[in-house]
Amino acid sequence: MHVGSTRVLLGVLTVFLEGCGKPGDEAGQLGRRVELTPFATVRLEDRDTAYIAKPNALGVSRAGEFFVTDMPSRRVLRFDAGGAFVEAIGRAGGGPDEFEGPHSLTALDDSTLAIVDVLRRQAVLWDLRSKSARAHLPIGGLTSPLVYSKGLLYAASADVEHGTAGLRWRSPYEEPERLGKVLDVYRDRFYAIWGTVLADVSGDSILYFGGRSEYLIIADNEWQPRDSLPIPRVARRGIPVEIDYSLGGGRNIYDVGKQLSIPFGLKILSGGRYAVFHLDASIVNNTSVIGQVFMTVLSLSGASRCVDVLMPSHDPTAIPRLAFVADTLFVLDHYVVADSAIAEVSKYHIGTDLC
Repeated sequence: MHVGSTRVLLGVLTVFLEGCGKPGDEAGQLGRRVELTPFATVRLEDRDTAYIAKPNALGVSRAGEFFVTDMPSRRVLRFDAGGAFVEAIGRAGGGPDEFEGPHSLTALDDSTLAIVDVLRRQAVLWDLRSKSARAHLPIGGLTSPLVYSKGLLYAASADVEHGTAGLRWRSPYEEPERLGKVLDVYRDRFYAIWGTVLADVSGDSILYFGGRSEYLIIADNEWQPRDSLPIPRVARRGIPVEIDYSLGGGRNIYDVGKQLSIPFGLKILSGGRYAVFHLDASIVNNTSVIGQVFMTVLSLSGASRCVDVLMPSHDPTAIPRLAFVADTLFVLDHYVVADSAIAEVSKYHIGTDLC
C-alpha cells in the first residue's frame, strides 16, 4: 500500500536544556539530559474508506476524537478516541459541503471544525452534528489554522494587499477585522521558505513568528507587539545569506549552504511558556537531503529554556502533523511496515516539570 511523503517516526524525544543564547549563537552550556516518551499511542483504523494518503493536518477535540485532512482525497477523516473510523467529512468539489484543498484544521469544540480550504481561499465551519457546513469565511493571502478564544475566532493572515497580519471574527456571518501590520518578510518573494504564517491565542495574548525563523512575537489581542523572544538553538537556525542570489538563478540551489530551518508550529502553554517547532533540512554532497525536527519551549521569565527537543523522522523533509489540547501534544506518525500503512497518534505531556 502506498503512503504519501509525510512519514514521521517518533520514538524517544531527547530534550537538551540550554543556557542563555541569542539567534546566531552556537550551543550554550548544556544542562542535564531529559528524555520524553509518549504516555499513550493510538493507532488509527485502516480500511479502504479511511485510507490516509497524505495527511496535511491533525486536529484533536477535547473529547479525544482525531481529525485528519487528506489532500489527495479532498476529505477530512474522523476517528474516535480509540482510533476507530467514524466518518469521512466532505468530498471533492466546489459545492457548499465540498473541498478543493482542505489543509489546516482546528477542532473549535466537540461539535465544530474550522477547516481551511487553501484552494478555495476560505475557512469552513463544519457542524459535526448536522454533517454540513455552517458557514464559509473568506480569507486572503497566507492564512493559519483558526484559533478560538473568548468567543472570537482568530487567524494569522499575511495580507500584503491590506498590509495586515491577522484576522478576527466576532461572528462567522460578519466581515473579519484586520489586525496588526504585516511583517516585511512576507513581502519577500521567498517568504514560503522562512515566512511561515502561524499564530496561537490565549486570553489577551497572541503569539506569532517574527520572520526568518529566529523570533517569537507576543502581541496583545489587537495584534500590537508588546514583547519578543529570540529562539536559541543547539542546531543551526536561519537561512544562508546567499539565498536570494542562489534562488534567483545566480547559481545552483545546492550551493546555497549547509542547512535551512523552517518554523512550522507554535503553541502557548500553561505557566507563561511558549513552544515552537522547526524543521531543519541539510543538503549533503549536493544531492541528499536529511532533516531533523526540533521543539523548543521558552518563557519571558527565563524559567523555561528547553531547547531543541529532537524528533527523528522517517522522511527527512517531512513536517510532522501536530495538535495540542492544553499542555498535551499529539503527533501523527504515518509510516510503512511490511507494505502496510500505519497511522498512529502519540501523546506527550509538556508539563512545567519538564520545561
